[in-house]
Amino acid sequence: MDTTFLALDSLLTRYINLFSAQDHKLPKANFEPFWPSPCLIEDFDNKDALWRPKERKNYQLFDQLESSLEIIFHPDIKQFYGSFWSNGIAVEREDINFNLIQIWNEEDEEHLKENILGHVFAKIKSRLPLSFFIGCTFGDDVICLEQESGKIVLEKPGRKAHKELSPNLESFLISLTPTQDPYER
Repeated sequence: MDTTFLALDSLLTRYINLFSAQDHKLPKANFEPFWPSPCLIEDFDNKDALWRPKERKNYQLFDQLESSLEIIFHPDIKQFYGSFWSNGIAVEREDINFNLIQIWNEEDEEHLKENILGHVFAKIKSRLPLSFFIGCTFGDDVICLEQESGKIVLEKPGRKAHKELSPNLESFLISLTPTQDPYER
């Protein structure tokens, strides 16, 4: 089994356990009938819904983008986005608090692909090293995986990375602590 998958699975399990330990429930998301997800468990007062990550293992989700761009995406980004259906989660570690992005449903996956395409074009236009975002801070920085090295870095959109956060995605995910802060899309 891939180490990135295992690290993400561990983080999402710790997130679910955080809620279970406190009130023996699952996390809630705003219930929107037009925005269903495979990870929804039940609707709750037609306002909030209980959810949990659902394994999916679709590592071909970027095949068309890769073909169009003539780039083979770093395997860690495929594992990161292709392993689960999940709401994003708020996480922290000693040097940063941020929202970790995940894919809620098929429509969300298409939005993610459009945003990644825009990010890639901006990088190419600016002649900057290619990266893929995996999270966003509460300021204007994004957490990215560098295509060439696999390092996790902090960067401002359209700019070069300004801080290395981890040598790889696995160790970065392991270093994170989930919080019950609401996920902001």
